[in-house]
Amino acid sequence: MDELLDIEHSKEEREDFAGYKVSPLIVFYPRKEEEVVRIVKYAYSHGIPVVPWGSGSSLTGATACKNCIIIDLSKMDKILEINDVDWYVRVQPGVKLIDLYEAVESKGFFFPPDPASFFLCTVGGAISEGSGGMKGVKYGPFREWVLSLRVVLPTGEVVKVGEPLRKNRAGYDLTHLFVGSEGTLGIITEAWLRIIPKPRKKIYTVKVLLPDFKTVAENIIGIRKARILPEFSEYIDADVIRALNKNLNAGLEEAEGGMLLISIEEDQLNDLLKVLKGEVIVLEGDEAERLYSLRSQAAIAVKAETKSFYAEDIVVPVSRLPEAIDKLNEIAKKHNTKFYIISHIGDGNLHPNIVVDDEKEEIFDEIARVAIDLGGSVTGEHGVGIQKAKMMAEQIKIHNGESVLDLMMEIKKTVDPKDIMNPDKYVELAYKLK
Repeated sequence: MDELLDIEHSKEEREDFAGYKVSPLIVFYPRKEEEVVRIVKYAYSHGIPVVPWGSGSSLTGATACKNCIIIDLSKMDKILEINDVDWYVRVQPGVKLIDLYEAVESKGFFFPPDPASFFLCTVGGAISEGSGGMKGVKYGPFREWVLSLRVVLPTGEVVKVGEPLRKNRAGYDLTHLFVGSEGTLGIITEAWLRIIPKPRKKIYTVKVLLPDFKTVAENIIGIRKARILPEFSEYIDADVIRALNKNLNAGLEEAEGGMLLISIEEDQLNDLLKVLKGEVIVLEGDEAERLYSLRSQAAIAVKAETKSFYAEDIVVPVSRLPEAIDKLNEIAKKHNTKFYIISHIGDGNLHPNIVVDDEKEEIFDEIARVAIDLGGSVTGEHGVGIQKAKMMAEQIKIHNGESVLDLMMEIKKTVDPKDIMNPDKYVELAYKLK
């Protein structure tokens, strides 16, 4: 490995946000694509596993490894271009999302995807995970904003997939094969992301204090039936509110059923107020921004409550939310525990956080099966990594058929014939566990 030591490097152990261990042979910090290519070619020729690293905010063990090469992309952090005619921003993978937001906003543009870890996560990590976020209910997850990518394949070859165009029908959609691939097919070195003009309508945030957990589902279904499309629609339960108050001095009102936060354009505000149930307070300005920020930090507040933190990430059809909520309550009672529920409730994405040591895996599987049984998914935005491989295999076999999992595995083998790129996770592990 001496031939690579002119590239910035270190030797250290790491841990991701969920506590999964990373014990690499070496950590490299490339500053340009050519250095990534050199590292990957060396790893390929010597059969050494390679794992790309953004900021370590993974919740599923997607970067866990032992005796691997970590390629930390944090030094590749340049915003290369903001195109104000073709409406895209071109960036390196180590750019933090918060810096991307500020850069495009300074030019009058808006990049909507906003995972809760936006203040620390990177563009490359968010693309690799197919991240979602609070504004997903209106604008969709990351995959809907990625136009084109440069990727270093496991062989060290560099390819550009896609075009920085809204319309492009030339060939298979390889761009979105890499979006959400969790670093198992290649390493992103550059991305073209779609941007839109900053919205001009006034936005209000509506806070709803709820009498019980069921009322949140009634509100969301009522909003859908009224054909109202919020900017975001978020839920935190009573235990999360208490954790925020205790650990972040949030000063939030406590309500038995938790709190619903909805951001809405001014011309839909009155329609929204007509369908909401609970104690409704309309906010704007600094208080609205403060609540948005607190919601982003909810997982941090919950993690401070326990040494054992297991973040679930199921999605159910919005129409099945009442059943999902009933089943979650049943599981909690069965195991004599409680879940700290944080949710992008507007699109059916629920995050019941498991905080007990005993029966944790059993509870996790039961929650995942709720999603499968209701026609949903075991992951909406956190991805699979190690944590959800078994349940992903169950979902695909039941919903899609085993041949779909076989097809996914064939793609992995074709792109990564030596199995060096973030191995033993995701599709590969699901295939072994099917």
